[in-house]
Amino acid sequence: MSIRSGLGIAFAATAILGMGFSAPATAQGAGCTGGGKISKTIAKPMTAAQEAMKAKRWQDVLNRVRESEAVPGAKSAFDQYYMAEFRGYAYHNLRQDADAARELENALNSPCMPEAKKADRYKALVGLYTSLKNYPKAIDYANRGLKLSRDPELQVALAQAYYQSGKNKEAAAVMKDMLADSNRAPKEQQLLLIRAACEKAGDNACVSSAYEKLVVYYPKPEYWQNLMKSLRGGDLDDIQAHNVMRLALQVNVLKDPEQFKEMAQLGLEEKLACEAQSVLEQGFAKKVFVEKRDVDVNTRLLEAAKKEAAVEKPSLPKNEAAAQGAATGDALVKVGAQYLACGDAAKGAQLIQAGITKGSLAKGDPKEAERNDEAYLLLGMAHMKGNNKAEAAKAFRAVKKDPTMVRIAKLWLLNT
Repeated sequence: MSIRSGLGIAFAATAILGMGFSAPATAQGAGCTGGGKISKTIAKPMTAAQEAMKAKRWQDVLNRVRESEAVPGAKSAFDQYYMAEFRGYAYHNLRQDADAARELENALNSPCMPEAKKADRYKALVGLYTSLKNYPKAIDYANRGLKLSRDPELQVALAQAYYQSGKNKEAAAVMKDMLADSNRAPKEQQLLLIRAACEKAGDNACVSSAYEKLVVYYPKPEYWQNLMKSLRGGDLDDIQAHNVMRLALQVNVLKDPEQFKEMAQLGLEEKLACEAQSVLEQGFAKKVFVEKRDVDVNTRLLEAAKKEAAVEKPSLPKNEAAAQGAATGDALVKVGAQYLACGDAAKGAQLIQAGITKGSLAKGDPKEAERNDEAYLLLGMAHMKGNNKAEAAKAFRAVKKDPTMVRIAKLWLLNT
């Protein structure tokens, strides 16, 4: 929320000028003395203050209000209220925020302050006290305002005040509540505020959640990169790491030469030579390998991948026939993954689905849950390659066993 725009909402000069120094009795509290009118004894200097306000002579407004104060005799609560309003508005336009906050706060505490104006006044004071870096006051008035109305601008201002005060958990909680209430796409800066607050609070799950929303609404490479970083930050085994890198390659944020090499090596270990070849060729095309050592090592690795792929690809029909007669679906999933890696996504999807249907995948394997989830991930990737987003989403949603694989699938869903 802009401080100045907040004041603009909260304090319209035209409303003051158009009232002729009077207010309906219904707008006054029980202690508002003065009958809803400016006293005759100060009418002349206050009228002069009003004319100065119309002409935007802000210092003159303050001078005329001082003349009113100097007039002998007691002032009614209504007199005091309007003098505070005039001073607050003049100080605001003179960019004297501390003085403006004091006067607008005095007017707020007056029994003559209409209830209908209080919500906007809270917002104005939040803006002023935020500008003054008086975050406890900003937090107090934001919370008061939110009791009257769940204003999204006020929620953002409250979260910012909490964040500036070092109360990061509170900042994140306010923003998450606000986004949950909203049917509109969140603003990028709002999501970044959540991310920053959660990061400072050490809430990694919340950080990842913020990045997930950022890639949905603002799919910039740096947001995907940070999301991948948060995934790789855990203690991943080879199956999980391989699938994280597959997703990173898909969203074009695989940048590290070591990761290209690792992904190719994992592909070769899994008898997916076509995948290893493709990964390394993409690495060279993107000029990822710069150091001579990296170029030499990965050139040799690429040659090895090409040789294995030259053997693997012609063997696919034979492997498929053998897999059809196997007792479990593992071999069908494997050959389907090979077809996918070698460029036949439709055949890959068909065989992976057949393997899942046959079932008993990785029975007794310590990584049984991950292997089952990987089959659905591969099925989703095959449908993605075939541009069948509906079936891809269905496959990714079927990943349910291993928490890390579930997170990977969720991120694939964001990219469908």
